[in-house]
Amino acid sequence: MSPERRCPILIVGAGPVGLSLALALGRAGLPAEVFEMESALNTQIRASTFHPKTLELFQEWGVVDEIIARGHKVQRLQYWERSPRRLIAEFDYACIANDTPYPYRLQCPQHIATRILMPAAAAAATVTIHMGHRLIAFKDDGAHVTAQFATSQGVIERRGSYLVGADGSHSAVRKQLGISFQGKTYEDRFLLIGSDLNTQDIFPGAAPVCYVFDPREWVIILNLPDITRVVFRMSQNEDEQFAMDEERLRARIAGFFGEVPPYTIKTTQLYRVHQRVADAFRVGRVALVGDAAHNNNPAGGMGMNSGIHDAANLADKFIRIWNGESDRILDDYARERRQYALESVQLYSDQQYRNMVVSTAEERQQRNRQLAEAARDPIKARAYLLRASMLEERI
Repeated sequence: MSPERRCPILIVGAGPVGLSLALALGRAGLPAEVFEMESALNTQIRASTFHPKTLELFQEWGVVDEIIARGHKVQRLQYWERSPRRLIAEFDYACIANDTPYPYRLQCPQHIATRILMPAAAAAATVTIHMGHRLIAFKDDGAHVTAQFATSQGVIERRGSYLVGADGSHSAVRKQLGISFQGKTYEDRFLLIGSDLNTQDIFPGAAPVCYVFDPREWVIILNLPDITRVVFRMSQNEDEQFAMDEERLRARIAGFFGEVPPYTIKTTQLYRVHQRVADAFRVGRVALVGDAAHNNNPAGGMGMNSGIHDAANLADKFIRIWNGESDRILDDYARERRQYALESVQLYSDQQYRNMVVSTAEERQQRNRQLAEAARDPIKARAYLLRASMLEERI
């Protein structure tokens, strides 16, 4: 029996991407071990959008019903002008009902999804998940990979057939490989306020997901089952400590919505956004997936989704290797997913961001006209939503 079939695939990182990979491998009967440096799954506010293509994968892996039950179906996607406030375009997901069994965008916090993915993956007889295991180093000797992990019981060593870095944008795996992570950091800072406000009550006509254009302070609204996230663009010279003061946060909400009923701020977050792609997604017996391989701004909700699609593609390649194909097909994984990150995800998410920030009257009129025309034309609306749903191959 070949080394590939004797040793498990080692997965570094128990986020949605690493757990999706483990689940896909486990359902196919392949051995996998997941190593997460934290002692418990993350609870921070992170990604929350699942597109139809991802839901199709969850259906294949047997978890879609549970994830849908914990999320909020969004069947309309809207774009507004802030001043004067008016609806520019509304896209109804019903126009792709013949293209996918999941014609909607599901809003479900990442930390809820991982708590569904982890037990599903762990239920597979061939999958083991280790929490509190921080990668120290690894060595690829050509026949297998040996990795060392720091644990509360000391350093342990594991041998695997392959090693996969699903350990986020600060990936220790990518750094040890010495792979460059080229790209840019956006000048804008994003301020997220999570509260129990029902924005549909205080924003007449609003859909659960709205992008509100404004050259000074654009806004993104995301209604989830247990929280509403409102993201504001911060001005370049704005002091971060001042912006995060609760009185200032509430003034910001009031400045956008007007008078609002009493509400509780549940969480806040201030962050910068990067757009980067690793120079290589595979070196020998080591591969990168998700944020370890590519980073993009969240305007289109594609970061986590494209990472899960990486996992699906890589799992398919591993299954074929287990069935006797040469592991040269891992080069196909690296080429396919890097090309998609560069030519599809990065371009789309960057365009979404640029739509938010255009400032001249001519640019804004052109953007609004293009979106309105696409929303009114059934053929263009279908193409737009397939692209937004990461199903562009079905156009």
